[in-house]
Amino acid sequence: MDDGVRSVSDSVEILKGTPSSDDVQRIISRLSTNDSIRLPSPESGKVVSILLDRILPDFYDSLQQSKSFCRNVLTILRSLTGIRGLLNLISIYTDIVLRQPNDQQARIKLQVLVTIMGDAITANIIVTLYRHFLSDSRRDLLWREVTALFAGGKIVAVAAAAKAAIDENEKPKSWWWTADGAKMLEFLGLELLRCQDEDISDEYLGKFFYRGLNFGYPNIFLKQFLNKHGFDAIKSLSKHLDIREKTLFAKAILRYLQSTYFDHDDAQTVTMSRKVSAAATILVHLIPLDEENSILQVVLGDQIGNQQLRRAVVTWIAFHGLQEQVFDDLLKMWSDKVVIRNVQITKQEVQTEVLGLLLPHLGSKYIRTVAQSRLYLTGVSNRLSAVSTHLRYTGMCLAVAINQRDSSGINLSFDDVPGFSAVYNEWAKLLQYKDSVIDEASIWEYFCAAETDKRAESESEIAGVPMLGTNSGKQAATPVDFSAESDSDDETDSEFEPYAIVDDDDDESSDDPTKITEKVLPPVYIIDLIKYFHETDSNSAVVKHKVALTNAAKIILRKAMFGQELVAASKELGTILSGIKNNFDLENFEKNKMNAMVALVLTVPEVIGPLYAESITFGDYSMQERLMMLSAIALGALHLSGRQSYEFDTLTQDMFASKILPEGIHDRFISSHDYPHGISRLGLSQVDVAIRTIQGDALRDPVTKATEAVVKDPGVLRISKRLQNERQKAANKISVQKNNVAKIAGNFFFFPLAAHWRYFTVSISRNEFGAIMAGHYIKSLAIILNASYPSATDILDMSMELFSILSTIRREVSDATIMESFLTAVLVIIEVNEEDTIINTFSKQLIEIKEYLDENWEGITDQRVHSMSAGVLIKITQLLEAYQRRLMGEYLAMGS
Repeated sequence: MDDGVRSVSDSVEILKGTPSSDDVQRIISRLSTNDSIRLPSPESGKVVSILLDRILPDFYDSLQQSKSFCRNVLTILRSLTGIRGLLNLISIYTDIVLRQPNDQQARIKLQVLVTIMGDAITANIIVTLYRHFLSDSRRDLLWREVTALFAGGKIVAVAAAAKAAIDENEKPKSWWWTADGAKMLEFLGLELLRCQDEDISDEYLGKFFYRGLNFGYPNIFLKQFLNKHGFDAIKSLSKHLDIREKTLFAKAILRYLQSTYFDHDDAQTVTMSRKVSAAATILVHLIPLDEENSILQVVLGDQIGNQQLRRAVVTWIAFHGLQEQVFDDLLKMWSDKVVIRNVQITKQEVQTEVLGLLLPHLGSKYIRTVAQSRLYLTGVSNRLSAVSTHLRYTGMCLAVAINQRDSSGINLSFDDVPGFSAVYNEWAKLLQYKDSVIDEASIWEYFCAAETDKRAESESEIAGVPMLGTNSGKQAATPVDFSAESDSDDETDSEFEPYAIVDDDDDESSDDPTKITEKVLPPVYIIDLIKYFHETDSNSAVVKHKVALTNAAKIILRKAMFGQELVAASKELGTILSGIKNNFDLENFEKNKMNAMVALVLTVPEVIGPLYAESITFGDYSMQERLMMLSAIALGALHLSGRQSYEFDTLTQDMFASKILPEGIHDRFISSHDYPHGISRLGLSQVDVAIRTIQGDALRDPVTKATEAVVKDPGVLRISKRLQNERQKAANKISVQKNNVAKIAGNFFFFPLAAHWRYFTVSISRNEFGAIMAGHYIKSLAIILNASYPSATDILDMSMELFSILSTIRREVSDATIMESFLTAVLVIIEVNEEDTIINTFSKQLIEIKEYLDENWEGITDQRVHSMSAGVLIKITQLLEAYQRRLMGEYLAMGS
């Protein structure tokens, strides 16, 4: 047989026939040493295909005891073609198992395939793959595919789908780690460290590193590098990131340092100072100096970190000699009266704190110049006239601190101000911190001195990384049993040991009172509410999240009536609520979350409105979270206008039994009729109720006239004299109602959303939800404009801005959802403006819309939108006919 095997194609032909077990072993052994099948090619594809489709299913029973056969099979599959073929076949059998749960043969094959994949992905797999195409001209393309498979999450996605399909409360399997994104990132971090010893381009590894950083578990990924064994590697990798990637990298580094070292206050000042110095040294080595001070903008703009992390950032600034420049820039913002009035108080507190932290790093001569400058004196005056008591006090603290450093000036004292001495004594602690950068070799000594035994243990694990499937530094695969029972509990050579299953009943039956879950009371203060949301690790985390979310709206509404606690923490709380996820599967999660978000919009509109408007476009949020922020702004505006009260304590009402279809059918065709995948629970249904009310009020007369035009001869409706008199009295009755949203709708709701529209249309993905997002955005703007009528002074400006936005979606109104929002916005503009104003300002737009509807409204397939288009067309026609002569002259003038 050996004499007949001259090429890979000959081997494939033999395997396609009816080879014996001995023939299969000889051919597989020969192919495992053939380097030509390591690269993607038609021949390698045929080998992997026939190996997975025929050889393994037919021969694994008879050959599973052969260690050499298993080793040779894994050698062939440890290639780009082999991994790609495994993933494709696993996806196919996953679909079969999901469609046919009782197909045991498909389930067994799927278990075999994922087991093989788990054993094929071993230590040094990235190095092995790179060596295969090192000299290939397609090296760049092949490396991008490797990056997508591992760091892009394709392997995890396929493995997770397979695990969900075959998992029937079974014991943990050896391959389960490939379905866990966190464990995969641990593996990839170690792989990148091993790649440092190979001749692999740092540019390649840099792209791989950035892709892994965005996988979803940045702290777990960075943990593999931010230690004494991986720090040199991350320094090298970070140099190959572009400007945008370096900004995101800086955010990830800051968040890692915050969560790992500074989340819990340390009572020992010396220990905290060591941590700050070590963190500053990390920033010096990983984040380069830039003229725009992007890291400072990250700290100030995104408000990442607490005082200890800001100390590290200030130390980084001082190391580069930028303390005077940064102080000047911050002092300009600190002194600006517009900033004092409009910027969030928490952000101004951070600015003042950074200024205080910079003072010990500044020279006396520079301090004297600042103290005598007009900018500084004006800033102190503006701070003393601030409305917020807290801003006044912190402004006085900074002024006293600068005055004490300026020995040539007049002594400044505010001791006669009630309560100032206590505030200053606490704030003045900032002035004692003058941290410095340390030697790189001392970073981890400083950290380790303050770390727990658990952290030290994890560091030692990284130092002695077990090499999965290796022997004396050389790659050698552990033989795999290809049967379905190969996932036994006896497998102990895996790098990722399965966790022991913990019995939940142990804590309940324990006599130790410290192990019983503590009773969680509803939070009283906003700061307690935020701490409840941040809780993730304790035994009571689930209960705290539930209690916090259930009571959030009540606490927010109660705290809004007195004090400045809610205002000071509103941005942080708004950010938490907008991004919180239902990790604990809480009941009524969406409803309680929406209640809290609307309550924030009602109580702190000047902060939450611009915050959510910016987050919807630029924030790292899912589509559902963006929809909820839009709904919160729109529903809050309606509530403040007094036209539609938001019911905080009322859950979704149950439907009558006669309107409920059988279970499953009802959920598919009724509950999610308007929006797929349960999006209707995110506040969209309540917004649609308001939209339908607006549409009904605006189209009442046109619909009546349209009906009469169709019927031609309406019947005579006789009404008694008494009913006519009551209707006349009701029409003449003047109702005075205060509109609380009129003064703030434009500045805090409408214009921030409108300003981000163009960026928003670029950021949303054009998939099945793109129309829902764009339509809901337009509807929200229309609701805000309608809610501000008639008291707002900037209705005309908002109308002009909304018409400008509508002009950008004219080409997309073929979609029923966008068409409805487009027509609703047109109706609102017509309703909230006087007829003369509409004709004088929007005549061209009305004519263009009328011409479009004349040509296209009959082609609209959605019946409700079709009827609405007819009503809008009639309304515009009536408006234009009343001013036909004037419009004709203007239109001819525009044409000429």
